[in-house]
Amino acid sequence: MADVAGLIKLCRHVETLAYGSAAGMTLTDEDLTHIEQAIFPSLPDAFSLALTDVPLEPSGFGSCVKAIACGTAIICPDIESDTIFDPQWRKVCLDFGLKSVQSRPVYVNGKARGTFVLAYRDARPESEWDATLMAFAADAATELLSNSQADPAIAANANPSPSLAP
Repeated sequence: MADVAGLIKLCRHVETLAYGSAAGMTLTDEDLTHIEQAIFPSLPDAFSLALTDVPLEPSGFGSCVKAIACGTAIICPDIESDTIFDPQWRKVCLDFGLKSVQSRPVYVNGKARGTFVLAYRDARPESEWDATLMAFAADAATELLSNSQADPAIAANANPSPSLAP
């Protein structure tokens, strides 16, 4: 289980460093078949729920699924004109006002077990600052997830609810 409080704190901190952003996380199930949890504290619960239970195959569904499958950062600088990802993914993002997104994999025991996400309400390419911030955030999330896997007390305090936004 994840240290949900720690992940929410990380997301909120990243948002203070990336003006106008919405930061979040997706976490897979242990068998790597689907997104089990989505944590986006500054977006409505409905956004997190829309990402929960999304299968990891096909890998082209959206930026998070692709980042998990490829093990690399995936950047979609203009969701509205994107032709790579599933139209349903584009619609969910646009319905919540998100116009660009970056997803970077986070790892537990050497496996991509989710993504750290940075989204903006305007179309924009990834800046050098965003890339640096995303590398930091993904590493911090990996550390939080790895520590919660090793510490049963952290796991016991995790919130298993699929909708984790306050």
